[in-house]
Amino acid sequence: SAAIQKLSPRERHIFTARYLSEDPPKLEALASEYGISRERVRQIEQRSFEKVQSAMLAGGHHRTLASQEASRKK
Repeated sequence: SAAIQKLSPRERHIFTARYLSEDPPKLEALASEYGISRERVRQIEQRSFEKVQSAMLAGGHHRTLASQEASRKK
């Protein structure tokens, strides 16, 4: 989607890996890939989610992302 394309390459990779994969990698795997801490990956994941959410809400897609986040947390 256009919202995802606005993310930096690193944000996009972390976002798609964590939210759009059937079997999302653990924070540790992404941290190792980028040479950063798990906490930093979590921060990037959260920031990218917020960016995509804002863009989607602005475009009228409020239910899609909210329902995906709710099902992910189960």
